[in-house]
Amino acid sequence: MNGEGRYLDDYARELAEDGERAFRKQHAAPVLIVIGKRARKARRGSGIDTVTDRPTLHGLLHRVFPLPGVAGEPQGQVVVGRAEEDGIDLVIPEASISKRHCTFAVDGGAVVLSDCGSTNGTSVNGEAVAAAPVRLAGGETISLGRLQLTFETAPGFVELLGTLPPR
Repeated sequence: MNGEGRYLDDYARELAEDGERAFRKQHAAPVLIVIGKRARKARRGSGIDTVTDRPTLHGLLHRVFPLPGVAGEPQGQVVVGRAEEDGIDLVIPEASISKRHCTFAVDGGAVVLSDCGSTNGTSVNGEAVAAAPVRLAGGETISLGRLQLTFETAPGFVELLGTLPPR
């Protein structure tokens, strides 16, 4: 499921063309949406707190990554990493993401996020994901390395698409 890449606009067009009922039936999984990159901290002693330039997102901005392994599965799990390898379910090609970065899993009907000991870390709404998994409700900002994404439940995704201006 390396998600060749559909973008928000693609999904918004599909919703407009197919209607909400058909769209919800087709897209029952939660999603990750790339919203940007965190500013890189400057090296110690440089006199600069952060680098404010915006590095190229290499076609990732507004890309949508469905998480079908956690849709309606009582024990579903999706492993996220930066390269296609055995055991990686979702590939996000970004250098600051570890080969095996994190997992999204179902626990008691809720989606939980766990870090896999990644080099550059995982955070939810600015708080580092430590030893314990973090329960997600939808709308959270998740940082995987320097990449920032929004986690949306399937209903939240439909709602978000409905707020986008038509293109």
